[in-house]
Amino acid sequence: MTERGGREPEPGQAVGSPDGRVPRPRSPGGSGPVRVPGAREAGREPVGQRGFRALLSRGQWDLLVAEGALTPHESRQRLLLQGDPGEVVLLCVAGRVKVVYSEPDGREILLAVRGPGDVLGEFAAQDKRPRSATVQAIERGATSRLSAERFDALVGRCGVEPALRNYVMGKFRESFTHTWRVAHRTAADQLTDLLVKLVGAAGPEHPSATTIPMSQEELAAALGLARSAVTPVLAEWKAAGLVRIARGVLQVVDLAALIASRPGESG
Repeated sequence: MTERGGREPEPGQAVGSPDGRVPRPRSPGGSGPVRVPGAREAGREPVGQRGFRALLSRGQWDLLVAEGALTPHESRQRLLLQGDPGEVVLLCVAGRVKVVYSEPDGREILLAVRGPGDVLGEFAAQDKRPRSATVQAIERGATSRLSAERFDALVGRCGVEPALRNYVMGKFRESFTHTWRVAHRTAADQLTDLLVKLVGAAGPEHPSATTIPMSQEELAAALGLARSAVTPVLAEWKAAGLVRIARGVLQVVDLAALIASRPGESG
């Protein structure tokens, strides 16, 4: 069964494709089809991989992806919904996404940024409880969609349970750091950390990792701040040549300078 009911697609079948053929999703920039990292590169091992993908061999990751239903998505599309049952696991193969927690009054705060190589929805799939957060696409991309049961079976078949445990533990550790930064960092420091995460989550085959398709309001909301808190910071960075700002898009011009501006890690 799918997350909202109905028959689970067969391995390799695209969701929403009546003839079962897998469409070629467009690139995050919209200029062409999405290139699935590691796919169709016989004899070459992709470099700079991230997330769960970085803990596996190319063959193991490719098997997991191939067993699911390749599902393209558009920018801002919600891929998993907070409160829904955890019957589906997604493998992110292209495009960045954000994980957000929502209050009943509509307020949201960003919990994490994910990208190619990450697993989405595995927490709810493991404890069988409703999803604790929503996953929303930041840009166009694609995921491979598997039932929770199929994902668990494949993890056992591939012998990658230890890798999955390490990956999940890494997410928990990341959440501790995120909580501390939200509580103690200035708006400028939080925004710097967010941009670094967004660039890093793009993956090695993204056509423009330093282009962030988020408005100033979206960036502020992700940090739980008012837009007025981030606008002066961005204006200062723009004047210094660190970023370029257009309608609904921010481009990081000098990532090294932004990283250097962060205070040393403490606490």
